[in-house]
Amino acid sequence: MRIRRHLFFYNTISVLVALVAMLAVNGAATHAIGRHYQRQAEEMFRELPPDRRPEGGALWLQRGESELELVGTVAQPHPWEAGRPRPQSEVLLLSLLLSGGAAIVVILLLNTLFTRYQLKKLLQPVNALIWAAGRIEAGDFTQAIDYRGRDEFAPVCAAFNRMQEHLLAEQEKNAAYEQARTDLVAGISHDLRTPLTSVKGYIKGLRDGVAQTPERQRQYLDIAYRKACDMDVLLQRLFYFSRLETGSLPLFPQSADLGGFVALFQAEAGPELEQTGGHIALTLSPGPHPVSIDPEQMYRVLNNLKDNALRYAEAAPLVISLAVESRNDWECIRFSDNGQGVSEEDLPHLFDQFWRADQARSPQNGEGTGLGLYIVKYIIEAHGGTIHAENNGGLAFTILLPRKEEDHG
Repeated sequence: MRIRRHLFFYNTISVLVALVAMLAVNGAATHAIGRHYQRQAEEMFRELPPDRRPEGGALWLQRGESELELVGTVAQPHPWEAGRPRPQSEVLLLSLLLSGGAAIVVILLLNTLFTRYQLKKLLQPVNALIWAAGRIEAGDFTQAIDYRGRDEFAPVCAAFNRMQEHLLAEQEKNAAYEQARTDLVAGISHDLRTPLTSVKGYIKGLRDGVAQTPERQRQYLDIAYRKACDMDVLLQRLFYFSRLETGSLPLFPQSADLGGFVALFQAEAGPELEQTGGHIALTLSPGPHPVSIDPEQMYRVLNNLKDNALRYAEAAPLVISLAVESRNDWECIRFSDNGQGVSEEDLPHLFDQFWRADQARSPQNGEGTGLGLYIVKYIIEAHGGTIHAENNGGLAFTILLPRKEEDHG
């Protein structure tokens, strides 16, 4: 309401001041003209012979057919006697004041009507914005501002609608994210319960003397150790997730040859696949492959990709192919398996947070948290690289890392 009052007040005052100024200028001009006529009458009176000078009465001029004619004298200071016409200058001034006052009243009335109309048009988008802001404050992001004007408020309302759409998308995203976090906690709780129960059972068997031979005892200990390692993997991923969310995952890059690094991973991870009849095949293109990487984090990338293949590839035996090559200013790692791949609908979601394919919790594959590939993408992008997934005789990942310029001298 303050804007409405201010606009109305200042608009009215500006018109009124302009009209009064106009009336004052016109009055001053009329007075000056009257004084000029008065001086002419006095001069004409002095020029008349004494016998032709009229006695008494007032002095004024009137316009004749060709010139001004003297029709009265200046005998009295206020010569507006009854029955005599007023001097022309006084009549003109009075007429100007009356007509000017009437014009001011009419103009102010018209100005009031036009001002109300302008205020209504001006405040329409403002009221729409106020109403929309109240809706958003109440948590309603579904209704857009329907303003079809072409003035300066049109882009403001359009920007407000875009902001509302963005807030709605973020609200839906946060709701899905919170649901996924709840599912993650429930899933990890379930995943931890199974190996923990196994560990407790085998330890209890050892304590109660169920495993009486050294071989049987060693078998119990090996199973309990593997189950404890499974729990450690789950907890590590949950720990990594919390660090990623807070942005507190530091990188300690070192200069390394990517071919040598991948060969070292093959040597360490290969025996695990060989226990089930699988293996890792490595192909290195000629020449050096200099990069700047955090060895611990990059090893976690390759290990997560290997775990993903072991869990979901469903190939017997599983064969992982690793290839390292140079591509212009990039060094490339090609990681692929001989499994069944994923559906084309699932490919765009592989790196989404908490996402799991339909078979992610099948009994034969174990359970997943939906964080492995999300962590992979985060680490690769933190190194300034990219990762892409596709089906190519199985699931294939292409990792590109910036090539490090070799030092000379």
